[in-house]
Amino acid sequence: MPVHDRVKFHAEQKPAHIAVDIEGKTLSWQQLWQGAQALYHTLYQQVFASKNRVIAIATGNDITFPIAWLAATAQPFTAAIIDHQAPAEQLHDMLHRLAPDLLLLKAEDPTLIALAERLGICWLALDSWHALPVVPDDPAFIAGMQDNTPFLINFTSGTTSLPKAFIRSRRSWRCSFENGEAIFGLEDALSTLFPGPLSHGIGLYCLNETLYSGGTFYSPGQWQPAATLALIAQQQIERLVVVPTMIAGFARVAAEQTYPGLHSLLSAGAKLELNHYRHARALFPAARIQEYYGASELGFIAVSTLDDSHINESLATVGHAFPGVEIGIRNDEGELLPANQPGTIFITSEQIIDRYLWGDDGSAFVKYHSTATVADIGYLDDAQRLHVIGRRGNMILSGGNNIYLSEIESVIKSLPGIIEAVVIAVDDDYLGKKMVAIVEAAPEDLHELPQRCRSRLAKYKLPRQFYRITHWPLTPSGKIKRAELEKRIAQHGSSTELTELSA
Repeated sequence: MPVHDRVKFHAEQKPAHIAVDIEGKTLSWQQLWQGAQALYHTLYQQVFASKNRVIAIATGNDITFPIAWLAATAQPFTAAIIDHQAPAEQLHDMLHRLAPDLLLLKAEDPTLIALAERLGICWLALDSWHALPVVPDDPAFIAGMQDNTPFLINFTSGTTSLPKAFIRSRRSWRCSFENGEAIFGLEDALSTLFPGPLSHGIGLYCLNETLYSGGTFYSPGQWQPAATLALIAQQQIERLVVVPTMIAGFARVAAEQTYPGLHSLLSAGAKLELNHYRHARALFPAARIQEYYGASELGFIAVSTLDDSHINESLATVGHAFPGVEIGIRNDEGELLPANQPGTIFITSEQIIDRYLWGDDGSAFVKYHSTATVADIGYLDDAQRLHVIGRRGNMILSGGNNIYLSEIESVIKSLPGIIEAVVIAVDDDYLGKKMVAIVEAAPEDLHELPQRCRSRLAKYKLPRQFYRITHWPLTPSGKIKRAELEKRIAQHGSSTELTELSA
């Protein structure tokens, strides 16, 4: 619901302009506004009498998604965003637990339709949304945008286990749009592209902040590096939102081509490393490069605009607090710590989710009114810039030493020629846990990798094994599947996907 009034405003100001382009199919602002209102009227008739008024959306990256989203997030509804490509067992468990009043989907998805009918869930195919009758403007459609009422159920990414479900309020997103418009330069970006799934938090938010600011949102349908770069050139995209592994993907296929028309690149979802930055700067020489640090449960926490002339210093931190956010570092007793002293990162913000619906054990996410933590460890320096060391769950005990895997990854990724790197921990009879590095780079850049790591890392932080990989297992949003890598390491004796390097 946070963008409905802005969609109405843009539809009145520029009705024929394109608002959304997904896989080459477009919606003008007027089509988006009228289509969403017409669907809202249909939903109101079908679902209003229900107690929960939860509407699940499982259309994937399709031109029907923005219409379904606007209709299902207007008062009094709550939208649940379902990844229709999730494993069948996950889909069954998610929909069974959620028990939505209505499931919006595509008629060409017979598997999902069969699942809905098996679970007794009513469904509505959106293929003929354009045939819905035009309805008069309904004031209820744009009411309560600032309310602390629930409007979104979303899920943390899962691999084999059931994803955790959380719920957030309309106000929690509205305030982030208001505070982010200036710092991200949204008013100056006429077009924004996110080359990943809209069912994931980064893509969903990117769509909405673009609609809020009045730009055109582009989605290629699925993550394909070469096709995405071609779309940037063809449509003269000005703003690009990515996760760092996507930058590495671009580097593999770019063939020294550059895209000087891109004005802004925003990285999220994981720490931007030096080699990610080098690739991004080579591809997009005129772009302002920013990264933000955040969490599904907390929203935006910190933002950094990278300084080309002091890039190593810029990348050492995730930046200053996002507008409207207060960061505090606390020890295990809950006491605030001074600058440069590591502890648990707590934030105070309006962006924090209401609660988890299921899947949280009560320790990974802790909330006290408007203050919360996801158990990340870090510190604030003298300039109040946030440095993130890692998450408690990302720390291992090896040979009696506490080690953050993300720290080791950062060092390896900073070495020349490294495209991407992941460090995982595997069981070891002597150490308890040992570190294994999996790296993508040309063979000539890997020749002395173990030796170069020895000059940069303490002995107890050195990976015990190094592997070269040529194709990463990726989630639909372009993130690396760590659990799959752990499985490949365990099966290495019979696998040809990994090549072990001599240490």
